[in-house]
Amino acid sequence: MKKIMVIGSISMDFVVKTNQVPAEGETLIGESFNTYYGGKGANQGVAASRLGGQVSMIGAVGKDVFGQEVLTNLQKNHINTEGIKEVSEISTGVAHIIVKDGDNRIIVVPGTNDCLEINDIAQHQEAILASDVVILQNETPAEVIDYVINYCYQNNVATVLNPAPAREMLASTIAKATYLTPNETEFGLLFPDLPLEEALEQYANKLIVTLGSQGAAFHDGKQLQMVPAFKVKPVDTTGAGDTFNGGLAVGIANNLSLKDSVTFGNLASSLAVQANGAQAGIPTLAQMKGEQAYDEAWHIE
Repeated sequence: MKKIMVIGSISMDFVVKTNQVPAEGETLIGESFNTYYGGKGANQGVAASRLGGQVSMIGAVGKDVFGQEVLTNLQKNHINTEGIKEVSEISTGVAHIIVKDGDNRIIVVPGTNDCLEINDIAQHQEAILASDVVILQNETPAEVIDYVINYCYQNNVATVLNPAPAREMLASTIAKATYLTPNETEFGLLFPDLPLEEALEQYANKLIVTLGSQGAAFHDGKQLQMVPAFKVKPVDTTGAGDTFNGGLAVGIANNLSLKDSVTFGNLASSLAVQANGAQAGIPTLAQMKGEQAYDEAWHIE
């Protein structure tokens, strides 16, 4: 098994399903309410673990009921949680999610996810150096992300930086990340003056832009590569991008080509959106291998 380190957010998701999204000042009756495990970091970690990675995680949770629940969930998904600290007097992060017709709108309250510090990373440098791939997202402090990307760059450790939620980032961090995986909205914020195809060519084999139901695009140094999505009817797209990133990291760690790694991530994502909640539908490697689209040449065990 390839070693994957996830540095990022851990949260509880509060999900309301509705036929209509309320306007300002409007009150509507929703269809259902559920709680799910979430946080982009946790979702990506669970995806990488179920898809065949040996996953460890660095993050922060509160000393509260939700904190204990999310830790237990990570451990049940075979994720090493030794790098997750527990913080007093600040609550575990949460996300409020409205789902309409399978698409979502999300408000994140960071809570303890904002408590992750550079010192927490420094305590686990050996584990980072032993990793085949390190995954990060934007739900933890920017200075932590900048530090990790720089440290991994200096030590030749591959990184997958998922710049979500969208925010401005240091040019040096973008330059030093091995792979950058924004969606279309995040791409527009990071590269406001660059057309998509021009940016993909400029950041060949680094920039991978996810395009929802259209799949994902990158440039291989010779030509633009459009990797189509697998056609499914989504139930809940909340964890689609996170599952893609976890799958992408597993593919990269197993020395698949970038196109095959993106395809692997797309297949995992297509299965994930067929269940409610960010993590519930994330497939196992065995489920992936049962799909007609799975390529036996991938050799992931």
